[in-house]
Amino acid sequence: MPILLILIGEGLIFAGFQVLGVGVQALNIVAVTIILATVHRGRMQLVQALALISVFRVVNLSFALISTVTIYWIATIYGVMFLPIILLIVHEKLSRYDLGIYDVRRSVVLLPIGAVIGADLGVIEYAILANNPLIPNATVSQLIQLSIVMIFFVALVEELLFRVLVQPQLIERTGVITGILITSVLFGAMHAGYANAYELLFAIGAGIILGVAFYETKNLPFVVAIHSFNNIVLFGMLAFFFH
Repeated sequence: MPILLILIGEGLIFAGFQVLGVGVQALNIVAVTIILATVHRGRMQLVQALALISVFRVVNLSFALISTVTIYWIATIYGVMFLPIILLIVHEKLSRYDLGIYDVRRSVVLLPIGAVIGADLGVIEYAILANNPLIPNATVSQLIQLSIVMIFFVALVEELLFRVLVQPQLIERTGVITGILITSVLFGAMHAGYANAYELLFAIGAGIILGVAFYETKNLPFVVAIHSFNNIVLFGMLAFFFH
């Protein structure tokens, strides 16, 4: 039910009914609260993680209330999500292996590969969105600030939520392929606000790449690198080169 409500909410947002979409996401949070009071303890982690997706969406849609979105607002809005994510991680006693931060040497090897993959994805996504930059100019200082926000706020929050908290639970219950696909569809649905079918398909595809990358490597820095470099190229570099 939580998965269905998330997808219905995103479908309404995609169709232009943002208020209804947010209402459905809020309904999902209420429904999950009821579920948590009644279901068996062993199922709680997945339901809690799914509730965080709706919380994330409601917080994320606060962008619509801001006339001029800046990277500082993005950091603030995404920063709000760290508290519930950390609380869930602590509550479920997830290990360094569960979090994908247990092998520093492997991370060092994988980071450049992640940067290349992410940059390539950023080029593809820019061809779809042709979006404006999120920084006023392409100076080194501005690009560093954008990179910090995209790495330590946007990418880290979304990868912790989707790849660390949601995907393993879905894989455990539905199998590897189905679990990664469902997680990727949920991840893609979060891009419904663009109201662009090609962007939805791209986001689902990117979600599959990120999902497989995390499943095969169990390395959080790797998927954060892919995700963040995609955004840095999309909202920083290419947005200036072609505008």
